[in-house]
Amino acid sequence: MVSKRGTYALRISGLGEGEHHFSFELDQQFFASFNHPDVQKGACRAKAVLEKRPGLMAIHFTLKGEVELECDRCLDFFSAGINATQTIFVKVGETPGELEDDVIMIGKDDHEIEVGQLMYEYIILSLPVQRVHPSDASGKSACNPEMIKRLNDLSSGRTQMNEKADPRWDALKNIIEKNE
Repeated sequence: MVSKRGTYALRISGLGEGEHHFSFELDQQFFASFNHPDVQKGACRAKAVLEKRPGLMAIHFTLKGEVELECDRCLDFFSAGINATQTIFVKVGETPGELEDDVIMIGKDDHEIEVGQLMYEYIILSLPVQRVHPSDASGKSACNPEMIKRLNDLSSGRTQMNEKADPRWDALKNIIEKNE
C-alpha cells in the first residue's frame, strides 16, 4: 500500500498514538484516474480518521458528495448523492496486501498508506443497485420523456407480437396439457 501517486495517501511515519485527521477532495481528475464505467465524474469530500494504537491501526472513512450516473431506464446522466462511512483495519507485516474485506496489511518499511483505491471502492459500494432518475417535486419521473415514450412504444409492440402465437406452440401446449 505504498503510495504511487501520493495524492491520496495517509502519511503514517512519525505519527504518535491517537487519532489523526485527513481530508481529500475527490474531483473529476480522481474519478477519471480509475477509468471505470460506473462513475467517471463527481465531486466528493472524503474524511479519514487514522486511529493509531499499539499493534493496530484503523482508518474510518466518511464520504459525502455527488457522482454522475447513467440512468438504467433512459440512459441520460443524473447526479446521485453519496453518503458513506466505512472502516478498514491496518496491520503491519511482511507481505503487503488485502487479508480480508476490511483488513489490509502494509509492509514494515511503508511510510504511507495509499487510500485512493479504497475510497473509490467505497463510493462504488454506496451506489444504489437500480440507478434511475429521482422523481421531481410532484412525484413525476425525471427521465427523458422521449426515451420513455420510445420504450413504451416498443414494449406495447412486443405484447402485440406475443398475442399472435405461432400455431406450432399450440400443438406443444396440447401435449403438455394431456400429460398433466
